[in-house]
Amino acid sequence: MLRNHIFIALRNFKKRKSFTFINILGLTVGMTVCLLILTYARYELSFDRYHENADEIYRVSVDIYNGKDFQIADAQCYPAVGPMAVETFPEIENYAMARHIGRMLVKREQTAFNEDRVYFASQNWFDVFDAKLIQGSLEKALSEPDKIVLTETAARKYFGDENPVGKVLTVVPGGGQVDMMITAVVADVPENSHLSYDILISWETGVKYLEWKHNEWDGNNEFMYLLANMPLDNAFKGKINSVYYGKTKEFDIRGDSLTIQPLTDIHLNSDKSYEAQVNGSEQVVNILLIISAFVLIIAWVNYINLSTARALERAKEVGVKKVMGSGRSVLMTQFLLESLILNLLAIILTVTLIQGVLPWFNNLAGVTLSFNIISEPQLQWQLLGILVLGTLASGLYPAFVLSGHKPLAVISGKMKDSKSGVLLRKGLVIFQFAVTMLLLIGTITIYQQITHMRNQDLGVNMDRTVAIYSPILPDSDEEIDTKRKTFETQLMSLSTVDQVTISESTFGSGSNFMNTTTGMKAVESGIGGNINYAFFRIDDKFLQTFQIDLLAGRYFDDKLETPFEDGHPTSQGMIVNETARKALGFSTNEEAIGKKINRWGRIFTLIGVVDDYYHNSVKYKVEPMAFFHQKGGSSANFISIKLKGSDNNKNEYAGVLKDIEAIYRGIFPASDFDYFFVDENFNMQYRADQQFGTVFTAFSVITIFVAVLGLFGLVLYEVQQRIKEIGIRKVLGASVLAIVKLFSSNFLKLIAASIIISTPVAYWAMNQWLSGYADRIGINIWLFILPALIILAIALITIFIQAIRAANRNPVEALRYE
Repeated sequence: MLRNHIFIALRNFKKRKSFTFINILGLTVGMTVCLLILTYARYELSFDRYHENADEIYRVSVDIYNGKDFQIADAQCYPAVGPMAVETFPEIENYAMARHIGRMLVKREQTAFNEDRVYFASQNWFDVFDAKLIQGSLEKALSEPDKIVLTETAARKYFGDENPVGKVLTVVPGGGQVDMMITAVVADVPENSHLSYDILISWETGVKYLEWKHNEWDGNNEFMYLLANMPLDNAFKGKINSVYYGKTKEFDIRGDSLTIQPLTDIHLNSDKSYEAQVNGSEQVVNILLIISAFVLIIAWVNYINLSTARALERAKEVGVKKVMGSGRSVLMTQFLLESLILNLLAIILTVTLIQGVLPWFNNLAGVTLSFNIISEPQLQWQLLGILVLGTLASGLYPAFVLSGHKPLAVISGKMKDSKSGVLLRKGLVIFQFAVTMLLLIGTITIYQQITHMRNQDLGVNMDRTVAIYSPILPDSDEEIDTKRKTFETQLMSLSTVDQVTISESTFGSGSNFMNTTTGMKAVESGIGGNINYAFFRIDDKFLQTFQIDLLAGRYFDDKLETPFEDGHPTSQGMIVNETARKALGFSTNEEAIGKKINRWGRIFTLIGVVDDYYHNSVKYKVEPMAFFHQKGGSSANFISIKLKGSDNNKNEYAGVLKDIEAIYRGIFPASDFDYFFVDENFNMQYRADQQFGTVFTAFSVITIFVAVLGLFGLVLYEVQQRIKEIGIRKVLGASVLAIVKLFSSNFLKLIAASIIISTPVAYWAMNQWLSGYADRIGINIWLFILPALIILAIALITIFIQAIRAANRNPVEALRYE
C-alpha cells in the first residue's frame, strides 16, 4: 500500500510539474531562511553558556541617578563589592573581577605588540570562570603580583612552540615597564563570550604598582561577577544595595543603585556604558525569528492554497477511489504522504543550499556560523521538527478537504468548490501580503533611519583626519612628550599635513577612552553635583582641528594655561559643552565664563563653552561634557593628523600615510604603527544597525518572492480552470484588457485588504523600534504609500503575465482545452 501511495504521488508530481516546482521552490526557500536564522539565533543565545556554572554567575553593575532622574547605566562596578558580598551574604560563594586599562605594549626580546585584550583579573578568576588549561597550573596563577596568564594564541605569538610557563614577558602599560612571569597557558576564549581576553595580569599587580585597593568604593572600574549557590532575585538586589548605601553617604543621597544581571543575559540584554565589547540585541534576534517563521508559514500557505485550489481537479480521482472502497483514512494517508515527500525533497535541497549561502550570510551578519548535521544534534532535531511540522501544517488541511469529497456528487458532475475553501484561500492570500507589506515598511524605515544617522550634522568635522594610537613607551612622561613633540614637528613639515593634535579620547565607541565623573558643581550655586559628566583631556589644538564651534570664552592655549602647584596633570582651565553649561545652572554661555567649578575638591575655572556635538553615536543623547587641558603624558592616547585637501577620498592618502609611518618608525621603532581614519572609526558604531538592516532587507525580499510565487501559482491555476470561459468571451468580442481586468480585480481586492490590515500594525511596530534612538526619523504617510505601491505593482505584473498569455491564446485552442 505504501509503495502504491508513493508511486501515485510521484505520478501526480510529474503530471503537474508547474505546481510541483512552485511548491518545492517555495518550501526550499522558506526552510533555508528559517534554518539560517535558527542557526544564528542559537549562536546568539549560546553566549557564556559554556561555563559550567553559567546559570549561577551574575554581573554586578551600577545605575547612576540624579535624585530620581536616571543618568547612565555603567557596566562596571567597585572593587569592594565582591569581598563585601562574599562576607555578608551566605548565598554568594565567590566573586571574580577584571579591569581593562587600555592598550598595553607587551614585549619579549625583539618581539613586541600593542595588545588590546589585556585585563587585570582577581586571583579567584578561574574559580568562577572555566578555562581549559594547556600548560602550567591555574591554582594560584593570579594570586601574586607580577604574574600573568596567556591564551594559546598569545603564547604562540611570543614564544612559538616553546613552553612559556616560568618565562617572562615585559608589559608596558604606559609610564613604566614591569617584568611578569607566566604561570599558565589556557585555551583561547570561545567566540561566544561577552568578555574576551588574550592576556590576564594578576590584579595584585595593580595593587603593587598602581595603588589599587580591594576595599575601594570611589571608582567603579571593575567588571564584577558573583558566583551564587541559589538564584538571585530583586530581594537580593535590595539586600546588597542596603549595604552599598551604608558604605558611602554620597551615593545614597544621589540614589545610585547596584544592579544584578545573569551572566547569560549580558550579550543580548545589556547595552550599558563601558561594556567589555559590543553586545548583541535580543530585539534583533526576535525580529529575525519572526521573519523566519513568516517566510516558512507563507511557503506552507502556498502549498495549502494550491492544494485546495486543485480540489475540484482531483475530485474525480477521489470519487473513483471511494467507489472502489478506499476509506477516508487511506485517502488522507495518500495526501499526507505527498506532503511528506515534497517537504523531504525541500529539506534535502535546503541542506545543500545552506552550504552554499552560509559564507554569504556570515559576511552579511558579521558572524562565523557552522552548519554540520552530523556533529550538531540540535540541528538534527530542528530539521526533523521542520519536516514533521511542515508535513502536517501544509498537508493536513488539504488532505482533510480532498478526502472528504462525496463520490455521488463528484461522478454526477455536481461538485463545486466550497465556500469555506474559497474564504480560506482568500484569507491566506491576505495574510501573505499583509506580512509582505509589514516587512517592506520595516525595510524602508530601517534604511531611512540609518541614512538619517549617517547624514546627521554631528557638530564636528572628522574629514581627512587620521588617528594614530599613541606609542606606549617605558619612558617617563617628560621623555614621552619630548619624542611626541619631535614627531609632531616632523609631521608639520610635510606639505600634506594641516594640523596635529593629541587627546585622551577620539570619536566613536571603538575608541572609548572617555571618562565619566560626578561631583562637579558650580562653586557659587552648588548646582550640578549630582549630574554625570563625560570628560577627557586634550591639547590646545583639538577643538579647533575638529572644528567644534566655540560659543563663548576661549579655546585652550598652552601659553595661557596655569598648572596646579601640586603637580596635578591637568591645568586649571576647563571647557564644557552647552549641555554641561545648562547642567551647571548657568542661564547663558557668557554667564558661565570665568566661573569656578569644584570637581571633588579641586577648583577649575570655566574658560570656554563649545557647541554640543556627537562624540559617540547619534543613537544616544548628547551628554554633558567637560574638557581638561593637558600637554601630553601617558593619558594622551591618540595623535590625530588633519590632512590638507578639499575632498575625503581615502585612496589619495596612500603616499602621505607612508610618509607618516616612516617618521613614526624613526622616532618610535619599538612601537606598532596602528592608525585609522576618524570618520570611518565613528561610522563603525553603525555597523550593527547596518548589518541588521541588510539582513532584514535580504529576508524581506525573500519573503516577497515566496509570497509572489504563491500568487503566481494561484493565478496560473485560475487561468487553467477558466481557459474555455476565456475562449468564449473572446469569441463574443471581449478585449484583452477586459480579460486582464477579469482576473486582476479579485486578487487586487485581497491585496488592498492586506494593505489596510497591515498598516496600523506596521505603524505600532516601527514606533517601537524607533523608540531606541534618541534622534529618530518621523513616521510619515510615504512610509506606507511607497510599500503599498510596490506590492500593487509586483502583484499586477504577476497577474498580468498570466492573464495576457491567456487572453492572447487562440480561442479555438481554448475551446478544445481539457
